[in-house]
Amino acid sequence: MTLRECFEKNLLKRIPPDPERSAASLKLAAHYLQRAEGNLKLEFYDVVLLMSYASMLQAARALLFKDGVKERSHGCVVAYLRETHPKIAKEAEILDHYRQNRHIIQYEGGQVSREDAATAIKDCRLILDAIKRLLK
Repeated sequence: MTLRECFEKNLLKRIPPDPERSAASLKLAAHYLQRAEGNLKLEFYDVVLLMSYASMLQAARALLFKDGVKERSHGCVVAYLRETHPKIAKEAEILDHYRQNRHIIQYEGGQVSREDAATAIKDCRLILDAIKRLLK
């Protein structure tokens, strides 16, 4: 779906920029990353991926709130990042990859290896760092 379609279907909506919600989403992103790391130690690899994705999504939402956008679709978050923040196009593609994997794990019971879980945490840190740079 294109960014234009996301706005036309009200899956993205313009709101006043909200630095408080942005900061809260960034804080939640850090919390979810911490949970992902803890679950790696417990060998709950599917939970690692779910928490890593939740962290990535919250970081992206922090950027949207800063820009004055509210989301109602994970796919539209990716479209927004792709089309409005080209500096993090690579990170948007990574987020989209995990968005699709999260769906399989959460709704179909897909399996996650230790290696994939560790990579999810690494990718999560990459996305958080990139978004933090944009938020400064």
